[in-house]
Amino acid sequence: LFIYGPSGLGKTHLLHAIGNAVLAHEPSRQVLYISSEAFMNEVIQSIKNAKMDEFKKRYRSIDCLLNNDIQFIAKAERTQEEFFHTFNALYNLKHQIVISSDKIPSAIDGIEERLQTRFSWGLTADMHAPDFETRVAIIKGKAALDAFNIPEDVARFIAENFTSNVRELEGALTRLHAVSALQSV
Repeated sequence: LFIYGPSGLGKTHLLHAIGNAVLAHEPSRQVLYISSEAFMNEVIQSIKNAKMDEFKKRYRSIDCLLNNDIQFIAKAERTQEEFFHTFNALYNLKHQIVISSDKIPSAIDGIEERLQTRFSWGLTADMHAPDFETRVAIIKGKAALDAFNIPEDVARFIAENFTSNVRELEGALTRLHAVSALQSV
């Protein structure tokens, strides 16, 4: 599964939800969530410390690999090489691989073509900004979690004016909550 879309739409949350769902259904499965930056750092440390065999053993035997922000390994040749072989090993074992990015595979500059084509082998899912009704529901849900009573017209106003991503909505709600708390003091 390859999930792509702009920042702030919940790709990271979705990866975590997938991992949690896998473990809820099959607790014995080995699930690993890792950012591409952390993966790259592990490659570098494994090379530096002459522990590539341990690295390969760890990554190429897990049941479900959840990799976040694959675009960050662009132009990192050795990291791409290791990810390529890790991908192939897991794919050949029929293990699950879920990758997120801010772009569709073919649009990631600096990623080797052989990786781009592999990223397109499975299901590719495009995440979009939430629609108006979903934004209102997100605002009301977040407010309820904070025990912050928000009138319907205010929730609608925020949803109309903050449209590009969930982080914007959360920021607007946080600011509103802070101002409200200060005014009630």
